[in-house]
Parts: sequence; C-alpha cells; structure tokens
Amino acid sequence: MFAPKDQDNRQAGARGLTRHHLGALARGLRRAAAGAVCAAAVTVPLFSGAAAQAATTTPAFTPLTLVNGWANYGNGTASAAVASINGIVHLQGGIKTSGTNPEPFTLPVGDRPAHNVFVPADLCNGDNGRLDITPTGVVTVEAPVGNWANAQCLTSLDGVSFARSASSFTPLTLQNGWASYGSGTASPAARNISGIVHLQGAMQTNGTNQVAFTLPVGDRPALRVFVPVDLCGATNGDLFIQADGSVSVEAEGGVWGNAQCFTSLDGVSFAPSASSFTPLTLENGWTSTGLASAPPAVRVISGVVHLEGDMYSNGINPVPFTLPAAFRPAHNVAVKVALCGNDSGTLIIGPGGEATVQAEGGNWSDAQCQTSVDGVWFAR
Repeated sequence: MFAPKDQDNRQAGARGLTRHHLGALARGLRRAAAGAVCAAAVTVPLFSGAAAQAATTTPAFTPLTLVNGWANYGNGTASAAVASINGIVHLQGGIKTSGTNPEPFTLPVGDRPAHNVFVPADLCNGDNGRLDITPTGVVTVEAPVGNWANAQCLTSLDGVSFARSASSFTPLTLQNGWASYGSGTASPAARNISGIVHLQGAMQTNGTNQVAFTLPVGDRPALRVFVPVDLCGATNGDLFIQADGSVSVEAEGGVWGNAQCFTSLDGVSFAPSASSFTPLTLENGWTSTGLASAPPAVRVISGVVHLEGDMYSNGINPVPFTLPAAFRPAHNVAVKVALCGNDSGTLIIGPGGEATVQAEGGNWSDAQCQTSVDGVWFAR
C-alpha cells in the first residue's frame, strides 16, 4: 500500500516523544478537563470555557428522546438533537449509558434516511465508532469488537451527518473492481451544497486497488484532503482525495480486508476550495507546511461551522489553535478527525474556542505527523 501522507518522513520528528512526555500530555489534558469521568472510569478532556456569543443563525435543532438507559452526557456538551439543513441531517450533542442496549433513540419521521446509512462517530478516548441508521429512524451505536466501554463512556453526535435521500446527488462511477454494497444502502453519489461536497452510499471490492472512483470536475478539491470513513465492523479508515478527483480508500493498521468488506461514504463531506474560509492562526508549535494540502481555515454555512485543512507538530502541546469568537460553539464539542497512519482522533472545542487534539489510544505521534480537519463541522 502506498503512504500518501508521507508518514515515514514526518514520523522522524515524532520519535523523540518519550513516555514521560506522553504522561505530561495526559496530565495537561486532565487539568484542562471539565472534570467529567466516563462510566468506564476514563477521563475525557472537555473544556468548560465561558459561554459563547449568541449565534442567531444557528438552525433550530429538535431534541431527541433517549431510550434504553441512554442519557445526555452533560458536562458542558449539548443535549442530543437533530436538524435537517438543505437535505442533510445533522446531529449534535453527547450521550452515554451504563447498559448494553445499543439503540439510544429513534429519529423523527422527517429526519429519517431513505436508505440504511452507516456514519462514523467519535467515542471515548478518540476511539472510532459508528451509528447505524435505518429508514425507520432507529439508531444503533456500534463500537469495534471489545470496545463497548468506549461507547458507554461517551458517544459524540457532533459532526455526524447524512443525506436523507439521493435527490440531486450525482451517481459516482466505481472503478478498479469496486461495486455498490447494496443490502439497503444507497449507491455511491456526490452533491455540492453551498460550497461543501457531500458523499453518500456504500461500496465493496474483492480487489486490492485502493482507487474506488473519480469525482466529477465540479466536486474536486483544489488541494488534497483526508476525511474519515467507516469500514467493516465499525473500524476506521480514510478517504484520500486528490486534486485530479481520484479517491483512494485507506484502512487503519493496513487491514485492507476491512475496506474490502465494506466502505461507507455516508457522512463524508469536505470543502473543495478555501473560498470564503477564514484562515486559522496556528500556535504552540503547530504548522500547516509540508504537504500539498490546505492550511487550517474555518467558515460558517447555514449556521454550521465547517473546518478544512491539515496541520502538523513536533511538540507535545495538543492545542493547535483557538477559534475566533464568531466561530465558537455554545457547548463543548468532540468531533472525529483523521490522523497519520489512518488512525482515529478527536478534535475537542470548548465555548472559549480553544481546540485540543486527542489521539486514539494515546498514539500522539500519529497526531503530530498529521491531523486533518477536513470534513469537520459542528453546530454553533
């Protein structure tokens, strides 16, 4: 498999990260935390910053009724809620449970998908998870095998979105042995809505060619992007999208069988250009140089904050930037991001605008090597 993130070259700068440094990082996160302790006795670093300015353009979210022992996470996060914006359903908030029933809620009729969808979701400790959503609106939380405690501890709905239907989506022509997954999922398709490209559908392959399709000219990014995708068994993967429109699937840990078995495009979105985005000022040793990717930037579209770009660090400070006041959330948010090695990570942002990067399993070198904020969004 090729390594488009130039991981080997940039990992050299991260090899000096010692166990002592990792311990110092963890202590720093605990000091910044809101004091929230998960049901599985794992601390999640959520900030308790001052209340954000009122966001009058934020769309109206409808509260979700939690069932089967699930409850809102609290600790400064939003309550579970849903809003439909331009045909895309957006979720927000954090939930938790001490039980084993994986069905936390049923979506209102107007927010249910026409097909089965599988969307990535962030769990405790930066772990990967997913939401399985049926046309009846029933939502199921799924964690990789053996990691249910991380779903119990925290399942973040921030950054989760999907298309209600294939209306106005352009079908994608699969290639190199890739085929639609079927089984009630949509066929792969793309749509540009207000300057954000959204994908939907699911696919599979028996082959080893990572290039699954080429995006239409109008949906191609000006610079390459990396966005998280859901693979077989709720495992993590990335889409590597180049300026020529070619889209490659990458599996975490190089476990290609997970990509072959099932690759979901539901919930994938990215900005094809930096038009109307506000550049972010990186700090604490973070930089945007080194790859043909966009530097981190932010924009509000229909009351939703969107990020784009890549960043890197040789240090151990997990705070890469602070959002300007106009882009800060009213609540703590935790959104899934792509790291080096196709690893899963979390971007945690508090009402004070300070962003913190958390790597799955404490694999800080993967965050240093590359943290992509392409496709990150949250409701103000």
